[in-house]
Amino acid sequence: MKLTKCEQGHFFDGDKYPACPYCNTDLQNESAIVHTSETTPAEAADPEGPVTGWLVVVDGPARGRDLRLGIGRSFLGLDAAAAPVTLSPDAPLGARQATVVYDAEADAFTLLPGSSQELCYLAGQAVLEPQPLTGGAELKLGTSTLRFVPFCGDGFRW
Repeated sequence: MKLTKCEQGHFFDGDKYPACPYCNTDLQNESAIVHTSETTPAEAADPEGPVTGWLVVVDGPARGRDLRLGIGRSFLGLDAAAAPVTLSPDAPLGARQATVVYDAEADAFTLLPGSSQELCYLAGQAVLEPQPLTGGAELKLGTSTLRFVPFCGDGFRW
């Protein structure tokens, strides 16, 4: 490790960084340490396979619209209009605010935290670890409130 001191007095690893990572604000330059990119809004994508349940938008943008949930993981995020959408499995990690999992073997739904900086709330509490999801539960994504309606469970599953 080559300990280097920049003109502003910051110390950094000169072997790892060509310039001070604290001072480098030339974000448009290709030699910059930190690069910005245009993020494309999340696009809706219905899960493959049979439907296992829905999330219905009861308040906020897209009020009255439903989001279809499938077997396995259904990723949730917001589109360009800040309306909740289900995302494709290849959606950027930063777009994923939460994940609803239907485990066909256990016949159970679970809500997982997403990988975006935005939080999802279940019954008013931030989802920071897996939570069981039951019928009628209300989630909050952005400014929207969604109600969970299971199709599988209580005697039916694919």
